[in-house]
Amino acid sequence: MRNRHKFSFMISSVIEDMTAMIIGTLIFLKFTNPEGISWDALLFNKLIPITILSWLFSVSYFRLYRIDVLFSLDDFYRNSWRAFLTQRVLWYSYVFIFPDNPLYSFFSKANLFQLSFLLSYFMISRIMFTLVIVKIKGWIDKRYTIAIWGFNKTSIELASQLESNSFFIHFMGILNEDSDINYNTKDEFSTALTTAIHEASEENINEMYIVAKPDFISDLNYYFELGDKHCMRLKFVPDLSTISKNHFSTSNFNNFHVIKPRNEPLQNAYNRLAKRIFDILFSVFIIVFIMSWLYPILAFIIKKQSKGPVLFKQLRTGKKNEPFWCYKFRSMYINSGDESQQAKKEDARTTPIGKFIRRTSLDEMPQFFNVLSGSMSVVGPRPHMIKHTSDYNDHINDFMVRHFVKPGITGLAQVSGLRGETKTVKDMKRRVRTDIDYVQHWSLIKDIKICFLTVIVTLKGDENAF
Repeated sequence: MRNRHKFSFMISSVIEDMTAMIIGTLIFLKFTNPEGISWDALLFNKLIPITILSWLFSVSYFRLYRIDVLFSLDDFYRNSWRAFLTQRVLWYSYVFIFPDNPLYSFFSKANLFQLSFLLSYFMISRIMFTLVIVKIKGWIDKRYTIAIWGFNKTSIELASQLESNSFFIHFMGILNEDSDINYNTKDEFSTALTTAIHEASEENINEMYIVAKPDFISDLNYYFELGDKHCMRLKFVPDLSTISKNHFSTSNFNNFHVIKPRNEPLQNAYNRLAKRIFDILFSVFIIVFIMSWLYPILAFIIKKQSKGPVLFKQLRTGKKNEPFWCYKFRSMYINSGDESQQAKKEDARTTPIGKFIRRTSLDEMPQFFNVLSGSMSVVGPRPHMIKHTSDYNDHINDFMVRHFVKPGITGLAQVSGLRGETKTVKDMKRRVRTDIDYVQHWSLIKDIKICFLTVIVTLKGDENAF
C-alpha cells in the first residue's frame, strides 16, 4: 500500500518534470527561429534529445525519484534543485560549445523566457507537491502502518526519522515506550516480543521494527515465521548505542553487516570520478586562462626582488599519509630560517611581493599542477608539513582522518575562518573537526560552493592570510 502511493507520486513527478523540461526547450527554439517553424518540426530538433539525456543524467546522479527509501521532503526539494542546476549547466555547455544558431546566447530573449518558465515551474510544482503530500494521508482509506518495539536510544532516533518523514506511511510510534521493564534474559525478551507481535497483529500493524541489544537477537527464524503467520513484516535493528556513543555508519558487504565510524561519500567510485573530472576541468581552465599570463608576471617580480627559484617546493602529507612535493610561488627569502616554522604576521622572512601573493593566496596557484598530477584536489583539507602532521597526530586522536582524502588548494576550514597559523592544539582541533565534517558530508555541490566562497573571502580579505 505504501509503495503503490509513493510509486504513483514519483511517476507523476517524473512525467511532469520531463514534460516541463521539453516545453522549456521548445520555448527556447521557438524564439530562436523568428521565421516560425511549426511545433512538429521543433520536436525533432537535436536539442530535445539533449534535454532529455541531460535531465535523465541529473536525476539519476542525485537519485531524485527513489522509491526504495523512506521519502524525505527536504531531500526531494534539495535534489530537485541540484538536478535542475546540473541539467542547466550540461545543457548550456552543449548549446554554447556546439552552436547551431547565432541567436544562441545566455542573455538572449529565448534563453530568458526558457529560464523564467523552468524556474516558475519548479517553484510552483514543488509547492503543489507539498500540498499533495500533506493531504495524501487523508485520501488513503487503508494506510500502511508501521510501529517500533523496543525502547532505547536507537529506537528513539529511528522513531524521529519515521515520524518526520511519514508522508506515505502511518507511524504508530514506539509501542512499549511507557514500559519500564528491563529484560535480563533471552527468555524474558522472547516472551515479551512474542506477546508484542500478537498484539501488533490485532492492531493491524503491517510492519514492525524490533530494536534490541544484539545479545537478545537470536532464533530470528522463529520470529519471522510468527510475523508471516500474522501477515506482518518484521525488521530487526540492533541497538548498538551501548557499544559506541558516537554517530557511526553501517553498510552491507555481501551478507555481512559492517559498522563504520563515519560515512564517507568519496569511498564511492562514482563520487571520486565526479570529483576528479571537476578537478581536471577546473585546473585546466585556471592554467590556460590565468596561469598562462600570471606565471611570467609573478616570476619576473619574484626574481627581481630576491635571488632564488620562482617556485618553492616542500614535502607535505597527502592522501593515505603519503608525502608529496607541494608547489607554491616563492614568497620568502632563501636561507631565511627553519622551513618547518609556520608563517607569522609581519614575518621578516617574507619578500615584498611575497606579502601580496600570500595575502591574496596567489602563492598557491602552482598547486593546480599538483591537482593535474593527482596528488591534490581543488577542494580538500589543506596539506601540512610532515613534521606538523607527526606532532599533531600525537595530540589529536582523529587527526589522520583528514588524510583519507586528497589535500586541497582550498577547503571548508579555509572558508570558515580557520585559515592561517595554528598557535595552539585547540586551534588545530577546530580545523580538524571542520576537515572531518567535509570528509563526512562531501558533495560536488559543496565543492563548487567552497570554490565560490574562496573567491569571496579572497576579494574581501582574510585577516588570517599573511
